[in-house]
Amino acid sequence: MKYIIILLFFTLLVNHACTNSVNRKDKEFKKSEKKKKNKSSSKKDIIRFSEGKENLKSFEKGKIENTKFLDNGIVIKWIVNGVGRKIKKGEMVLLEYRLALPDGKIIDGNNKLNLPFIPFVLGYNMQTSGWDSAIRELSIGDFAKIEIPSELAYGSKGIKDIIPPNSVNWLYVKVHSFVSPSINENGVTSWKLREGPEKINEKLKKELSFHAIVSTESKGSVMNTRLTNFPIKFSTGSKNIVPGLRKVLKNANKGDKYYIILDSKQAYGSRGYSTIIKANESVFFNIEVIDVKLI
Repeated sequence: MKYIIILLFFTLLVNHACTNSVNRKDKEFKKSEKKKKNKSSSKKDIIRFSEGKENLKSFEKGKIENTKFLDNGIVIKWIVNGVGRKIKKGEMVLLEYRLALPDGKIIDGNNKLNLPFIPFVLGYNMQTSGWDSAIRELSIGDFAKIEIPSELAYGSKGIKDIIPPNSVNWLYVKVHSFVSPSINENGVTSWKLREGPEKINEKLKKELSFHAIVSTESKGSVMNTRLTNFPIKFSTGSKNIVPGLRKVLKNANKGDKYYIILDSKQAYGSRGYSTIIKANESVFFNIEVIDVKLI
């Protein structure tokens, strides 16, 4: 996951009521100065978070602006409120995050991978289901602590030597910006995240080898060719992959990386795929082209 460390700057708006009372003005002035001091302290802590704070046990203490309790047990605590509408299903945003356990220990984050942020597409189980439930409540500019119950995180299995079974997850997340797709038409939405160094004339016939991590609205990682180390091969003009992928990959080159959402007609249609993709279900693909050769 890649992250640019972007500092959040925000302005404190203080309303002064018109009054003839000097004492009242003085009280309001002192109150506003106290708020500024608190905001300044919060801002410094946010910067420290970005720079790699090692334990988040009491990070948000005294800085929570408002809290929301979801019906599924998730708790969202805003440290900074952003502006604008909530994020919608199928939209990509850039996130900076730390994932911690209730003892405050950080177990994951963009900093762990030396990435400035991660691109995240809402609604397709890219992470645990708790992420999707919570992030749909956020807006651009939000900085929040999200408490995810174990059943919406890694459950009774956990992750060996990293996350104990039945552990609540603490997700600290900043939402930086939306990312517009490069293709958004006829049931195909695609973001080109990386462009390979070499280009082959799109008119020439070629064979691509690519890895795919596939998930749906109802289930995460229904296919992962990286785990099997068995990439998919596709020759331009053939029909061995679904129509939407053919449209995007016909001009792909070695090193290209894509996030792709296909509606059911561009994916597996009314039949679905075996027992892993439901009928009429849209599908998310994380694609990396690892080789291209002329044929």
